[in-house]
Amino acid sequence: MDTVLLQLDKPMDARRAVSAGAGYRDIAGLRTQARNLATAFSNVAIARANHPALETSEAVFTYERILRAAHLVREYLCARPDFSVGMRVALKLSNSAEYVAAFYGALLADCVVVPLPVAVEKSRWQHVQDLCSPQVILARHEDFERTKADPSITLLRLSDTANETVPPSAPRRHGDDLAMVLFTSGSTGVPKGVMLSHSNLLANAESILQDLPIRADDKALVLVPFYHSFGNSILQTHILAGAAMVVGAKLIFPESITQALSKFGATSFSAIPEVYGTLLKYGKLAELPLPNLRYMTVAGGEMKPDMAKEMAARIAPATFHVMYGQSEAGPRLASLAPDQLVLRRGSIGKPLAGVELVVRNESGCVLPPGEVGMLYARGDNVMLGYWNDPEGTARVLSDDGWLQTGDLAHCDDGGYFYLDGRANLLVKIQGHRVHPAEIEGVVEASFPNTRAIALPMVRGEETRFALFVAPQNNQPIDVAEIRAICVRELPTYKVPLHFEIVEDLPLTSAYKVDRAALSLRIPQS
Repeated sequence: MDTVLLQLDKPMDARRAVSAGAGYRDIAGLRTQARNLATAFSNVAIARANHPALETSEAVFTYERILRAAHLVREYLCARPDFSVGMRVALKLSNSAEYVAAFYGALLADCVVVPLPVAVEKSRWQHVQDLCSPQVILARHEDFERTKADPSITLLRLSDTANETVPPSAPRRHGDDLAMVLFTSGSTGVPKGVMLSHSNLLANAESILQDLPIRADDKALVLVPFYHSFGNSILQTHILAGAAMVVGAKLIFPESITQALSKFGATSFSAIPEVYGTLLKYGKLAELPLPNLRYMTVAGGEMKPDMAKEMAARIAPATFHVMYGQSEAGPRLASLAPDQLVLRRGSIGKPLAGVELVVRNESGCVLPPGEVGMLYARGDNVMLGYWNDPEGTARVLSDDGWLQTGDLAHCDDGGYFYLDGRANLLVKIQGHRVHPAEIEGVVEASFPNTRAIALPMVRGEETRFALFVAPQNNQPIDVAEIRAICVRELPTYKVPLHFEIVEDLPLTSAYKVDRAALSLRIPQS
């Protein structure tokens, strides 16, 4: 397996990129003409040639420049002696112009993209290699300290070489052909390779573009990594809308996110719940003007209603959109409109255009409003299946296209859906089926500015819970108060045996709460 380090020089005339002109013609028509994701990108990039596609603190990369770079990636891959249609290409790149060029360049070459974290764990990388055997790794020169002394490493410079128009490509793969293998976080088991086709990704991007107010003149501040399913949807929707993205703000300095929103004149921002919790706690949102901000979105996990309400109030008159999805659905399935945030407290909203959602019992019957069951989804965005895992695919994907999400849920009379926890987190205690969300909800209702995680623990032959609580907004809280609330509000068998206050909850590389890491903190005796 070869590693190719990509280097795209920063343009000398970066600030000459324009944001108006002929590129404002029918962008929607250009992207919907294509059945291949890279062709859709090419169509939009040619129309938006001089418009910024991606901006950093040092440079602005236009659509034309990234399209040229994508063609150079395509040419390199197609010229490899081991090239074959459908070849797997692993991407280990941070959010950058190189990532965008590598992603679409690989698809232009009729390859299958396998996005991964730059610092992917050794065990995870071995699992990916064993499962789908990528033939080549595309990495970014700035992300790795490598030398050409290693013969398996190649440096590919994605420099401008001429001013001629980039010829349109004609990839052979499209529609239901595989475009990407996206590995799940593995937070509740071994990571699975979600197979997403060109049609899956195009359908989901189109649904999101119908729901969110994304415009061609937008400039989105992007923090979520593109290798993440949420980050990938941000990439696809903004590229296919002909909009611009800004990358570079670091989560380790939350105030820098607010500064970047102001400095770059960002019109939107998307993040997971944990990031918004950090922003509320440390982000100093009230200290800088954000006149260009139009909206923010949250996805990638369940956001507590009080936090969503507070975030919406902080950014008003900009709007706050709650979204729900999972990797297997490309990834987004539902959205809650900003005007329903208070009226439908805790709801994930209604299905996106082209998506169906239903709640079923264990017999497969659709349940009426108010009853809790398994949430199922269907639409053109639902995956082809899991890579090399027919049994796993059969467990969650029916012959008629219904995806078992693994989430317990119910809906109301208005057709709005609400989550009731992950089904695989149910624990049997003294003959009762208990979900951690029941304990977490009691604590968070009594202490709104907290995030609680309950984990099963074993003492002798008895299973009970351990509870970890992370205060937000510097709220003072102690274990005695939390224990007293649990004793008062919960039956004895649900009261945790172990209580611990933590400054922050650990996150996985997919930005989900790392329950495995937390479980290591539970006392063994």
